[in-house]
Amino acid sequence: MAKNLYVTREKHIRTVIKAISWRVIATLTTMGIVFIFTRELMLSLGVGFTEVIAKIIFYYLHERFWHSTSWGKDQHPLSDIPIKKEITPEDMEKIKGQLRDLGYMD
Repeated sequence: MAKNLYVTREKHIRTVIKAISWRVIATLTTMGIVFIFTRELMLSLGVGFTEVIAKIIFYYLHERFWHSTSWGKDQHPLSDIPIKKEITPEDMEKIKGQLRDLGYMD
């Protein structure tokens, strides 16, 4: 089975956007639960505002920690090779050609 040659890393902005989108869903859920139990709209909004700020921060830190550790990840054997510059599409085609010649790719 062929595997993708690219070794990807998640950018910080992607982590931030994921955190925000999840927090919107989770905060609306929390506010709904608080409202169901208390029937107090202002309390629900206050709890929602407080928890969204705190949990975005903690989620971001949690994601970055897990992104920075290699535990539980499959690592490509070539991913530790240092490169001096970005690989151009032309370079990538040459690399793919050489890997096909060596029998690593179809």
